[in-house]
Amino acid sequence: MNPWPILALVSATAFAGGEPDMAGWSEAPVKFRVQSPYNLPPGERYTVSNGVYHMRVLNHDAAFAASNTTLPRTEQRFDPDYTSHQIQYSADLMVPAGSSNVCVMQIHTGNAETPRYGATTFMLFIKSDSGGSLHFYSGEQILATNLYDKWFHLVVRHDLNTHLIEAWIGGRQVFTKKDNGAPDFYMKDGVYTQTGASPEMEVYIKNIQFWTHP
Repeated sequence: MNPWPILALVSATAFAGGEPDMAGWSEAPVKFRVQSPYNLPPGERYTVSNGVYHMRVLNHDAAFAASNTTLPRTEQRFDPDYTSHQIQYSADLMVPAGSSNVCVMQIHTGNAETPRYGATTFMLFIKSDSGGSLHFYSGEQILATNLYDKWFHLVVRHDLNTHLIEAWIGGRQVFTKKDNGAPDFYMKDGVYTQTGASPEMEVYIKNIQFWTHP
């Protein structure tokens, strides 16, 4: 089966390079745990139907643990952490119009390493401008526009040999940058509230795959 399906067109800021080369890559199991507001039943914010994961959060929800002080989230935290070689995440995402200032995918530094390197090294924020735009964090680097209410294919590749992170949207490379230098990472997807978030945020995700390479 072709792991790179052609989806509804979106506008992406592309540069040299098309779809990533998969020679030598091996598919890996998809394992995760769900993080959602601790005081609600999981089904209030997280559902799965016909292979589609629906994650939703309100900006006034509780954190994912009673002792946690971070902003509300409903996310899939993928296991295990990775400390060597290369790892690739791919999935189809759809963000309904109105969800804004929310992180939909991130590479998190290993928990023991966060005091030294910072909590994350890569985050993708959806904002409401340009019909739904995808940003690297909250800054001016826009990776794609016109995303609301459309399925788009996202690929994120992280090479621990070179500490390079690359991203593709709809088969077009839109991002490349070195990570923060930490030796331990894990990936997450879903909805994680950010400053100035809309009252309600949600994302639909399907066809999640992980790949590894020496």
